[in-house]
Amino acid sequence: MKEDATMYVRYEVRRAMRVPVELMTPDWDEPVMLTSADLSPRGCYLPSRVLLERGTPVVVTFRLGSDAAEWTLFGEVVRVSAWRRLTDRHDGGFGVRFVGTRAMERLRLRERLRGVPPPLPRRALRAA
Repeated sequence: MKEDATMYVRYEVRRAMRVPVELMTPDWDEPVMLTSADLSPRGCYLPSRVLLERGTPVVVTFRLGSDAAEWTLFGEVVRVSAWRRLTDRHDGGFGVRFVGTRAMERLRLRERLRGVPPPLPRRALRAA
């Protein structure tokens, strides 16, 4: 059964890039520091124990490696993964789609991510 007509479509390869991300949202009084699990020119996944609702607008700020340039991008929460079972391997988190980025910004980000492998697939834990 279809959840809704606006399913999340991935246009870019995600890269296993763990970088500190400063997240700002209208729901929180102050910026929060998180660490990305993956990153692409069109979005990122942020593991977090505190989850935001789908559709929440956010601003993410990060630096890639030794690059002095700071990236500040507007985004929207498009996916929420909540911890549900004792066998779940991660706490949960949310996917952010960058909005309003220009093609040149995406191209520069794609170049910075070149050569970084995609994240490894997670294997389900087996109950002993």
